[in-house]
Amino acid sequence: MFIKDNIIYTFILVILVCIPSSTLAVDKKAIEKTKVAYLTFDADMTPFMKKKLDEKKVSTWYSKDLVNYLEDEKIPATIFVTGMFAEVYPDLIKDISKYPEIKIANHTYDHSGFESPCYGLKVVKTDKSKIEEIKKTQKILQSLTGYEPKYFRYPGLCNNKHDDALVKKLGLEISNEGLASGDAFNKDQVNITKTVVNGVQDGSVIIMHLGGPNAPAIDVSIKEIVIKLKAENYVFKVLD
Repeated sequence: MFIKDNIIYTFILVILVCIPSSTLAVDKKAIEKTKVAYLTFDADMTPFMKKKLDEKKVSTWYSKDLVNYLEDEKIPATIFVTGMFAEVYPDLIKDISKYPEIKIANHTYDHSGFESPCYGLKVVKTDKSKIEEIKKTQKILQSLTGYEPKYFRYPGLCNNKHDDALVKKLGLEISNEGLASGDAFNKDQVNITKTVVNGVQDGSVIIMHLGGPNAPAIDVSIKEIVIKLKAENYVFKVLD
C-alpha cells in the first residue's frame, strides 16, 4: 500500500512540473470573479454649438474614430443623445442604433439644465418645458432608431427629486449616478484613463462624452480604458 501511494504521489508531482506556469496563470484568471462596467457616452448639442457648426467654426461635435472603435470592436455602450444632436446627425444615429451592442438613450432636446446653476447651461424652469424637452427627444430618437429609449440622463447631471418624479412619470429610468471620467474639456488622456481605472468598481456606470472639441482626448483614452479594464477581468454591458 505504501509503495502504491508513493507511485501515485510521484505521478502527480511529475504532472504538475510538466504543466507550464502560464497555463496555471490562465486557469487562475479564468476562475476570478467577472466584473461588469457600463460604458456610457453623452452626445450633447446646444443652440450655441449648432450655431458654431452652421457657421463652420467647428467641423464636428463628435469623434468618428471613437464611434468606429465601438462598432468595429463590438464594445457594448449606451449613448445618451440630445434631440438636437440627433437632428444634426440623423444618419449617425440610424447607423449606430443598428448595432446590438449599442443602445440609444435620452439626454433632453437642447442640453438645457433642469436646475440652476448648472455649469453655465441655459435652464428650463417649468415642468411643462422639462416634459417637452424629454418627449420631443423621445419622438426624434424613436423615429431614427425604431425603438423608444428606456434611459434618461440630465444635462450636467443637474436635478432634484421633483425632476426625478417627472422623468419617472414619463416611464424613463434615470442614469445620473456613476463614475465621471473627467473627459469634458480635458486634453490629458492619461489623466482621464487614470480617473476611470482607479475609480471603477464592479457595476460602475462610467460617464464620458462622444468626443469632439468638448472632449478632445476621450477617443484615445477609451481604447486604453477598455484594455486595462479587460485585464482586470471586466466585461462591458449596455444599460438594460
